[in-house]
Amino acid sequence: MKIKLNKFFFWSIVLQIIATQGILTFIIFKFFGNWEIKKLIHPLSFFIVCTLFVIKAIKKTTITIVDVFFVLYFFILFIILLFNVGSFQSLYIAFREVYLLFVLIFIFEKLEFYKNEWSKILNFLFFLLLLNTIFIVLTYVLGPIDYMKLMTGRFLWGVDPEYGFKISNFSMFWRTPALIGNPASLGFFSVLTYLLMDQDENFKKRKYFSLIPLIFSFVRSVYLILIVYEFLKFFTKKKNLKKLIFIFKVGIPIVILVIILLAKKSIFSTASLYARFHLWSTELVVDYNVFYGGAIGQIGGAARTVQDSFIQTVDSYWFYLLLSTGVIGIFMVIIFILDKSKKNNKFLFILIAIFLSGLFVNLTQSIVFLAIFPLLFVKIKKTEIKDKLDK
Repeated sequence: MKIKLNKFFFWSIVLQIIATQGILTFIIFKFFGNWEIKKLIHPLSFFIVCTLFVIKAIKKTTITIVDVFFVLYFFILFIILLFNVGSFQSLYIAFREVYLLFVLIFIFEKLEFYKNEWSKILNFLFFLLLLNTIFIVLTYVLGPIDYMKLMTGRFLWGVDPEYGFKISNFSMFWRTPALIGNPASLGFFSVLTYLLMDQDENFKKRKYFSLIPLIFSFVRSVYLILIVYEFLKFFTKKKNLKKLIFIFKVGIPIVILVIILLAKKSIFSTASLYARFHLWSTELVVDYNVFYGGAIGQIGGAARTVQDSFIQTVDSYWFYLLLSTGVIGIFMVIIFILDKSKKNNKFLFILIAIFLSGLFVNLTQSIVFLAIFPLLFVKIKKTEIKDKLDK
């Protein structure tokens, strides 16, 4: 029964990964007559995961004291949420942005996959990386107008108000949605896949293929994750500390030269960062309490149905949590994630890198982050399924 349930979990994860490919699923369902069906893939996969977990948990599951306090606090916030929202759509979006990530982490942390099955998931991610890389190249071959017309049948600069796909530019480069639908989501898909592959010895070389779509997403919060993670991984090894002096002597002049050249192309422009600070101080006019938040459901995606402003994005996951759940909520989230995390340095470095990135982007507004990040918590067994069955 355990092996059968794991197979269902396997296909639910595959379904979650498919849900991240917004344009690809759009094309498929548009061909069959209704592109909006693609919106159901992610909630359907989430429902399947939760259902399978309930079936599995009937037999046995472990609840920690952290889980108890976390559930109690966020249940109280859920009651507040019910009073704050004016429609089922807003309730669903607020639940997705605040709760869904932690439900998946709680479930996936208790999952154990055999290595051969897990390799199939990583191979599927690898295939999607290659496929998206091809369509990045296609964007530059065709140009943004012809590319979007080919993919969606029309071209609208920026965000398509109906489909939600986005194409823009960063300096002289196109920020292509590839097959995912959004350059930022493309970047997070690439960096999270890189992190997943870096945990598996068999994918140590293939992980570098994720750098192509990662770089061409031109999303600096994604670059930050990769740089912080690799920096911590490299310089926390004693044998590499001696190399630091040499790098500073030789590398710093080169880095300065590169920065000067790229700065001329506005690569390091801080205009968007200043804009964030300005909008946080002027546009986010909501009632909240610094300790328990209370604005849950009145900011982020849930606010799209009532007003059109910067309040829809917030552009900082930790600021979003502060307004929604308060300092207490942020503390509970950090403790919860640390409690569920794998106890090794690499995993700690991943959490630090993503924590810093979350200062500048609202992580949970991306289906890619919701679908891929919890996979880092899955436990992998080295025993093959066929060996287990032989016993």
